[in-house]
Amino acid sequence: MNNVDIRRIAKQTLKDSAYLFCTFPIALASFIVLVTGISLGAALTITWVGLPILASALYCAHGFAAFERLRLAADGCEIDPVPPKPTARKGFSKFLAAIGNTTMWREAGHGMLNLVVACITWPVLVAWWAMGAGGLTAWIWEPTTKRLGADSRGLAELLHLPVPNSVLYAFIGVAAIATMPWVLRGMTMLHIGLARAFLSPTRHELERRIATLTQARESLGEAEAASLSRLEKDIHDGPQQSLIRLGMDISAAQRRIDSGDTDAAKEVLAQARALNDATIAQLRALSRGMMPPVLAERGLTAALTSLAAASPIPTRIDAKLTNEPPKQVAAAAYFAASEALANAAKHSKASKIGIYLGEYEGNLQLAVSDDGIGGAQLLPGHGLAGLAERVGALDGTLGVDSMGGTTVRISIPM
Repeated sequence: MNNVDIRRIAKQTLKDSAYLFCTFPIALASFIVLVTGISLGAALTITWVGLPILASALYCAHGFAAFERLRLAADGCEIDPVPPKPTARKGFSKFLAAIGNTTMWREAGHGMLNLVVACITWPVLVAWWAMGAGGLTAWIWEPTTKRLGADSRGLAELLHLPVPNSVLYAFIGVAAIATMPWVLRGMTMLHIGLARAFLSPTRHELERRIATLTQARESLGEAEAASLSRLEKDIHDGPQQSLIRLGMDISAAQRRIDSGDTDAAKEVLAQARALNDATIAQLRALSRGMMPPVLAERGLTAALTSLAAASPIPTRIDAKLTNEPPKQVAAAAYFAASEALANAAKHSKASKIGIYLGEYEGNLQLAVSDDGIGGAQLLPGHGLAGLAERVGALDGTLGVDSMGGTTVRISIPM
């Protein structure tokens, strides 16, 4: 075993120790909150007061589960979260929908059973560290115990072993330190196994997720093909015809110059210049649906900042993105923000717009909010519906809230 392996094992042992040390108090708090909340909520469901209590307990379970995934990820084990089921419910009805969410009930089961496992793993952690640290430092504290009284006897004397106490303690300490990496890894694996059983997606959920992604990607492929076909037709009917006409005008101007009719040549060139400006405007309009250079070169935050600066409505951006997302994710977020700003400028009658960009639990979070009249909807064939399909193909979600202004929210795994 080389030095690299020793350092790696020592580092993992310290991670396992930190994880196990914090597990018992966290598991105890989770057990108390969930058992109290679920028991009280179930007992009061007959009066309807128990329903929000029960739902609150399940949301607490969801929070404990998310925290457990973070702790396991810090220890080196990634537990994939279960993707949320799409729902049309809003407000308090959406809050109460947690009672019928099997994923949250599984998370509650983990939050209660984790204490049972912690009652096994936490004492083992404390015992192994006590034996290791106490055994290797026995030469310091063992003489002190001898001075406590004449009847003070050490472990070697109690076991009638023909060795000094300090030697026996040192042997126990070395044995504990030598076996600690494997013992603590085994204790950690008990928690990992429990988390995988209760916090990982089930086979049915994975199949549903695959079916949803397959359908979304098929829709995205059809939409991209339709967009390319439409772009090809627009280029053929617009800029291509304009460029042909531009070439003909330049040739006509050249002939007039050769014949000495400079006034007619100037008039034709002026028309060609106007046609050139119109062609450039057509190309710019067609390129709006493509990847903008600022996004490819400077990242999503800079691209959204340029969108906010170009908006006719005063727009404030709050960007808290620490990691640059993949190109596809960044492009979907950019076009969602662009569509939301365009809709706000056309229909909202808003006086200000706010853009929030951040990340939460490994997902890119984008929200575009205005203080306008609201009324935006995800209607088939409209821009937001196409963006919803594009975001869905990346396993993300797009939602619109038009109560008191309009807010477009997207969440995409990074």
